[in-house]
Amino acid sequence: MTLPAGYYRIDPDIRALVAAMNVHGFRTYASCQGHGFPVTKLPPYIAFVCPVKKAALLEQRLRQDAESMMPWLLWGWSVGASFNSDLQLCFRLQPEGPHHWYHRYCRRSLRADFRTLVRLLNP
Repeated sequence: MTLPAGYYRIDPDIRALVAAMNVHGFRTYASCQGHGFPVTKLPPYIAFVCPVKKAALLEQRLRQDAESMMPWLLWGWSVGASFNSDLQLCFRLQPEGPHHWYHRYCRRSLRADFRTLVRLLNP
């Protein structure tokens, strides 16, 4: 997947996920791959706008994975919602916590989840 001009400003680890979200109808406007140690110090996130139904479908897929016997994602992820300064409903995709305590100290577990989330976006 080639990235449009301007994507160089997006943190490299999360760039492909941001691009995939935009391709699938989530209009992203802010993101961070996460920084610091442990990796929960400044966790990753992607802020976006989309129809509520689309955000709910993403949350449903995240929950189904988290509640499965063998989840594909190494972290529990969620979609949160809040209003911006224009009172527009916005969403935020972010990890809630690792399924195993040691992933808290392993940034590659988040990188693996970024790749898995790209696949999870495909219908």
